[in-house]
Order: sequence, then C-alpha cells, then structure tokens
Amino acid sequence: MSWINNLFGNNNSYTMNEGDIAIELLIASKAEIDQLTKAVIEAVNPDLRDILRNQLDACINEHYRLVDIVSNKGWYKTYSNPQNQIKQDLNQIQDIIGSTQ
Repeated sequence: MSWINNLFGNNNSYTMNEGDIAIELLIASKAEIDQLTKAVIEAVNPDLRDILRNQLDACINEHYRLVDIVSNKGWYKTYSNPQNQIKQDLNQIQDIIGSTQ
C-alpha cells in the first residue's frame, strides 16, 4: 500500500510548517468569502440576506487579520505600493524575455 501512502502524503516526506498552514487558511478564507458573496446576492429572504451579509463582513475582517499575520511574518509577499509592484512585474517580464532569446 505504499502507493496509497505516497498518493495521500502518509509517507511523512513532507510536513507543513506554520507558513504553509497560514497560506492554506488564507486560501480557504478567500473561498469562504467568495461563497458567501454568491449566497448574499442570491438570497431572496431579507432576513437570510442580513444574516449572510453579517457573516460575510465577519469573514472579511478575519481575512484582513490573517493577511496582516502572514505578510508581517514574511510568509506572503505583499507590495508596499503600486509602483513597486509594477517595477517587479516589469523585471520579471524582462527576465522572461531575456531567457527566451
């Protein structure tokens, strides 16, 4: 059954660290926000819509806190301003173009 262990990661060849777990939580948080957003706009009952909107607001606030944690720990790279992002994107484009020539 070693192929099953390899398939499902039971061979202990990889262990998740705190950063990996935090990124997985961030991904799950984004998915939850996406699903709640869809539910809010589809809800017909005003009471249900209010409940979903309150839950969405809470999830967004938790997501912001999680983003702050992962960015402060250096597990998720953020940009300080749009100009830095543009510069980094342009450098990556130049690297790609340079490597294909």
